Amino acid sequence: MTSTTSQAQPAVAAVIGGTRGLGHQLAVRCRDAGLRTFVYGRSVHDLPPERSRGFEPRELDLCDADSVASADVSLPGPAYVFWVAGAFLKKPLAKTEDAEIDGLTDLLLTGPLKLLRRMLAAAPSSVRLVTIASSSGWKRRENESLYCALKAAQATATRGLVPELVEAHPANQVTLIQPGGLAVPDFHTGLEIDYGTMMDPAEVAGIIWDLAQSQRESFREVQILRSREPGQEGVPQVSFGPRLPEPPL
Repeated sequence: MTSTTSQAQPAVAAVIGGTRGLGHQLAVRCRDAGLRTFVYGRSVHDLPPERSRGFEPRELDLCDADSVASADVSLPGPAYVFWVAGAFLKKPLAKTEDAEIDGLTDLLLTGPLKLLRRMLAAAPSSVRLVTIASSSGWKRRENESLYCALKAAQATATRGLVPELVEAHPANQVTLIQPGGLAVPDFHTGLEIDYGTMMDPAEVAGIIWDLAQSQRESFREVQILRSREPGQEGVPQVSFGPRLPEPPL
């Protein structure tokens, strides 16, 4: 989808999962650009003042159907909508509990889709959807089948939304971001990881913001992967277009 349309500058931003990591850094970018910035999350009211200044908190628990159904989805004007909320699970599927499957599915896929359905139905103007999926949706991974499946589904759902959004409003746009590993310690809870070789969320947020600002086509898919070259470990590398799934063995 490469049609070009005249774009209305978004007046507001909604960050689904904007309380930590990349989501928080994207919310900071939106706020600093002068956008009225709504931050969604379970812990929005627990953020210290230095991390919440300038944001409008909207409480949301994506694993709670009532919370998703009652969350405020009003977006007064053209809007950026960032779908960022996430959590990680590294465990063989045979050892995964039903509650873990249900909880991760609600958090990464069904909860956000139900919220987006409400947002898009209520949107009074154009929407620029920016989905933060993951390179795990196409890379070979071990003991991450559930997480990888959900991130691949998130990317596929985002691509599928493009024709609907373009038909709904000619200025609607979609950006699908597939990032690699980010240095967010509380995302990889309990794992021993060298965060010095992973990407800085603030730097990646800046790249995503610049990509969203420069986009003119209706749909753009971007890979942001970390360099593994000696001396350049963790430096973001940007490329465009989808990737084929890697073979599992």
